[in-house]
Order: sequence, then structure tokens, then C-alpha cells
Amino acid sequence: MSRLGLPWWDERYAALSMCVGAYFSVRLAQLLVSPLVPSLRGAFGVSRGTIGVILTGMWLVYACSQVPSGAAADRYGPRRVVVAALGCTTAAALALAAAPSTLAFGAFALVLGIGSGLYYTPATALLADRFDDVGRVIGVHRVGSQVAGLVAPALAALLGARFGWRIAVGSGALVAAVCLCIVGLRGSAALRPAATATDGGTAVRPRALLAVLARPPVAFSAALAAMGEFAALATLSFLPTFLVEHHGLSLPAAGALFGAYFVVVAALQPVSGWLSDRFGRDAVTGTLFATGAVGYVALAVGEGLAVAVPAVAFVGVAMAWGPPVQSRAVDVLADAERGVGFGAVRTGYILVGALGPAAVGTLADTAGWAASVGLLAGVLAFAAAALAGVHLVGRERRPRGSSVFGLWAPRNDGRRNE
Repeated sequence: MSRLGLPWWDERYAALSMCVGAYFSVRLAQLLVSPLVPSLRGAFGVSRGTIGVILTGMWLVYACSQVPSGAAADRYGPRRVVVAALGCTTAAALALAAAPSTLAFGAFALVLGIGSGLYYTPATALLADRFDDVGRVIGVHRVGSQVAGLVAPALAALLGARFGWRIAVGSGALVAAVCLCIVGLRGSAALRPAATATDGGTAVRPRALLAVLARPPVAFSAALAAMGEFAALATLSFLPTFLVEHHGLSLPAAGALFGAYFVVVAALQPVSGWLSDRFGRDAVTGTLFATGAVGYVALAVGEGLAVAVPAVAFVGVAMAWGPPVQSRAVDVLADAERGVGFGAVRTGYILVGALGPAAVGTLADTAGWAASVGLLAGVLAFAAAALAGVHLVGRERRPRGSSVFGLWAPRNDGRRNE
């Protein structure tokens, strides 16, 4: 029974609510920059390539912040790191809004990447320590990010057109500051340090991290996530342009379909997590990836709105891969490794996934859109086939309850190890 007298509302759900809001705020601050690229080019007189390099730097720093954030959570507690992430995001977004030059804007964008990169790993470790149905909880948590993806373009367009790009970027700082106040003032009980013993963050050694990543269950989970991230970032970067140039849609129609894509992804995050808790991580992940492969094939070979609408929906279904795949990684890590170990997994798969936009963009230039989108279909089909192969080989060769060549470790159909 909670302090409010409601059995369903306790400190665990208070922590989950705060984390959803915090994830929304840090991702919103990042995503507000991309829709404002034309205004930034006009303000600083730079090329698209320069802005692209700045954004790439922000995402690379974001990826590289995952391991330090996990280590800091192990040493200082996840709540302190979440507060630090929100504080850094607030300060960086404010600095971006006031940047006097391209060089300063680029430097502050790197700081924003650090601040937002500090957030997710400790928040996930904190929630995994409090809930048994990890997949469902990670899915609910990730809704914050997807809603930010839906809100950011509209907010940037509204504020940018009326008040200018500086106010639009600064609105991200305001949202992050509100979340910082809530977590800082009200989160001391809900986000208290986890009871699970850790090594105090002392395991941040390259050899130790590589040893964790080299374990077959962890490596396979990271590989699945890398393939999903590769497709996700490429889709995020080029889907509207592809719909206009390959399917002949108008810009408003492509924008509306892109927004619908985010709605599908956001709505299915908790569903895919819950299904993975109930039916197993690999079964759900394989189904999602296979659905996405069908969607990409339809986008590549078909044309027009009648093809694009269901195909984009299929791709959106596939992009709900995060909860089952991330839960799989959490399942196969020891409790003491969930900070640094999960951070290492995220750094690895985000760095690989960051190659997606470059690969798809280059292939589109050299071989056309059909080939580039076909590449994404092939990546997801390969991941689905790998999961199916593991399942079939395991059913034939392993005794009941044993592992499949070390690739499958979670017990109880994907639930947390006891």
C-alpha cells in the first residue's frame, strides 16, 4: 500500500513516471535541433555538411557516454546521475540557444550529447532493479523518447516560425529544467539508490568490458540491437525524403506519414515489452524484425500512398524492437554489471547503428532508393533468420532448460534471472 492509499501506486511507479518524463526531456532537447537546420544555416551561413558533422558529433558523444554513465551510477547511485544528466542537458540547451558562432554551437552540441548520454543507462538499471517485468517497464520508459520524436518537429516549427530558432532550442532547456526540479525535489524516495550490490564502478577497464561483451549471450544481444539501431537511425534520417522522392508524396503527406510512424512506434513500446515478458524475448524480436523486413521490401518495390501507408506501419512495428532486445541484454548481465555492462552494450550498438544513415545515404546516391531501402530489409531479415536459426538448432540439440551454444541465457521465457 502506498502513501496515497492506492495499492497500484507505489514508489516503483513514481520512479517509472519520473523516468518517462526525464527521457522525454533529454531526447526532446536533442531532437529539436534537426528540424531547425534551415534556420541554423541562415543564421551561421554554413553548409548542410557542416551542420551534419555537428549532429553526427553529438550522437557519437552520446554513444560514448553510455559506459561512463553506467560506472557513475554504480559508484554514486542512479538518481544522482539522472539529476546530473538533466542538469547538463538544461545547461547545454540554454547554451545552444545563445551560441554566438558555429564553433560555439558545435561545442555546446557535444555537451548536449554528453548530458543526454548520461541518462538512459542508469535509468534503465534503476528500473530493472525495481520491476520483475523488465520488458514491459522498458517499453513504457521508451515511450518518453518516442513522444519526443513526435513532438519535436511540431514544436520546432511552431516556435521557430513565430519566435526564431533560439527560442525553439531554448524550449528544450525549459522542459529539462522542469524535469530536473521534479526529480531533484521529489525523487529522493522513488529514485533512491538500488539495494543491489555493485563493484562501485571500479570495473571500467577495457579488458573487463571486452570480456563482458565477448560472452556469447551478451554479444548476440548487442548484435541484434546493432542491426535494429542501424535500421532505426537510417529510417529516422531519410524516411520523409524517401517518401517524397521515391513514392511521389507531397511534403505535407510525407510529414504526416512520418508522424504516424512515430505514433506506431510509441504505442507498441509497452506492448512489445509485455509480449517479450510473456512469450520470450527472441520470439517477439524475431517477429518484429520479420515484419519490418516485409515493410521495407514493400517500400522498395512499390510506389504511391496505397503502398506507403501499410509499409510504413510495418516498419513502425519493427522499430518497437528496443524493449525485448534491451531486456534480453539486461537478463544476461549479472546484477553488479547492469550499470557498466549495459552501458558497454549501448555504446557498441549505437556506434554501429550510427553507420546506418551514412550507408543508406551513400547507397541511395550510387544505386538508388530501392537498393538502399532493400539494404535495410536485408539487415532485418538477417536478424530474424539468425533468431529463427538459434531457436531451431536449440530445439533439436539442447536438453530442456539448457542454453543454445550460450546464446540464450534468460530463464522463465525471458523474465529476469532470479
